Amino acid sequence: MPKYDKLKFKVDKYDGEQYGSFIWGKGRDKVFDQFYNAIEISDPDKYLSELDTIIKEDPEFIDAYNSIGWFEIDIKNYGSAFAVFSEAYEIGRKLIPSDFKGKILWAELDNRPFLRTMHGLGLTYLFLQEWERASDIFVKLLNYNPNDNQGVRAMAIHSYLAQGKFKKVLSICKNFPEDVLPDTLYGVVLANYRLDKIQQAEKALKDAIKFSPKVARELTKKSHKKPKSVLPDSLSIGGDDEAYDYWERLGLFWTDPKLINFIEDGLKKWDK
Repeated sequence: MPKYDKLKFKVDKYDGEQYGSFIWGKGRDKVFDQFYNAIEISDPDKYLSELDTIIKEDPEFIDAYNSIGWFEIDIKNYGSAFAVFSEAYEIGRKLIPSDFKGKILWAELDNRPFLRTMHGLGLTYLFLQEWERASDIFVKLLNYNPNDNQGVRAMAIHSYLAQGKFKKVLSICKNFPEDVLPDTLYGVVLANYRLDKIQQAEKALKDAIKFSPKVARELTKKSHKKPKSVLPDSLSIGGDDEAYDYWERLGLFWTDPKLINFIEDGLKKWDK
């Protein structure tokens, strides 16, 4: 079995802020080549077998675990996905000092495998309806990487909505004031409405409809039909597919008839 440098975690300080970086060391060129070849394999059995081989050769190669985890999520095998992502998470977590309060930025390429692991782990909690654990991991990830290149703010909002923690939803949304994701735009609406801050909810709904009117219309429909995506495995910003995706994920929080009437009134004002 080839020997690789042990994965390490380095902490630097800039302007009083801690920044953490994973250090992969040298000698992994071959295993990286193996990994990139593996993720091009279309046969599922061969794909998983090759990833397992990589893990046996290099038990710290986090992205091999991640790829298996996402495969399990795709086939809705969330328990297995959780097990794989948990194992990968522990590989990185145990290297981070317990008193570390700094950033682990996506901009550092070597940090991305671990950040992807956290994303995957949080998502499995979400699918398993472990709402509090999901929000904990997503908030931790947002603290590590405040720019949120992975879009986990949407999942943090989802997990807080499921817990009825509407002030927490607003706290997440406040950190992304220019965001046009439906999750943040309509998260502000729903959270304010549930907190009986109707004036703020009306203002937020006006902004949400301005940027994503199709989401509001989708939420008020009596029946829902999945539209064709412009591109496979992607959503068009402001499109019918994005609106349907939002309803499919979060529509259960919008079923109150009074809330539906509130949206319909907002649409009428916007249409004038």
